[in-house]
Amino acid sequence: MIQKDYEYVHGSAAKQLEYDVYEENKVLKEKKRYKSNRKTKLRMVVAIVVVLAAGLAVMYRYAMITKLSYDLNRLERDYEKIRNENSLLKVQIETKTDLNEIKEAAEKRLGMQMPDKSQIIYIKVPRNDYTVVMTHKTQTGNDESLAGALVDKAAGLVKLFE
Repeated sequence: MIQKDYEYVHGSAAKQLEYDVYEENKVLKEKKRYKSNRKTKLRMVVAIVVVLAAGLAVMYRYAMITKLSYDLNRLERDYEKIRNENSLLKVQIETKTDLNEIKEAAEKRLGMQMPDKSQIIYIKVPRNDYTVVMTHKTQTGNDESLAGALVDKAAGLVKLFE
């Protein structure tokens, strides 16, 4: 086969030249370097702004936590102060309450008097407190249900008063 000095490319794509315009031309080389530096600087500025914003967000969060903590401590002090005042007022009420003065005011101003022996009624209260629960029974017949229901109610009332 005979060797030829040209290369044939099939299709419409031409062979790429291995010639770098930016390496040969100093002005274009400087422009490329300037653009590259500008992109790098812009990325650095954006990264610094993002880090600064994140830092400010964290600082704001801690500032809010500190403010809420101070408010909580202030409210707790106010609460303790009010509780102490309340305790002091209760003590004052208890110390200033004289049963003789109350009795005298009831008898003189309100016209009250002590009950006579005949007016006193004693009630016996059992120590055990319990509740009686009545169960509802269903009947099948009409005649039996009316009579049976009355008998059951009467039995329940009798149990109640025992």
